Amino acid sequence: MFQLLGAAAASGYIITALFLLVAIGRLARRLLHKLTARLPKRSALKHYATAIVSLVFFCLLVVRMCFIATVIIDCAIQGDKVEISGDPQSQF
Repeated sequence: MFQLLGAAAASGYIITALFLLVAIGRLARRLLHKLTARLPKRSALKHYATAIVSLVFFCLLVVRMCFIATVIIDCAIQGDKVEISGDPQSQF
């Protein structure tokens, strides 16, 4: 029981940290847009900076969603007895 509570608390802390990282990423993206608004439209620095920040932000979103999906699937599997057999009818 204590291990289950510890795991739930740890996953809660990780999910909270991931949400905070995404919020910080959004602030960084907004700050970058304000800073690059002064650069010329065809500036290579503007395009590369925007692309890198967008890629990092997208990766943060993907990591967060994968972790949430992992926690949900793990909780669903822990609750039921999972049995794998060769008979397709017994799996449903």
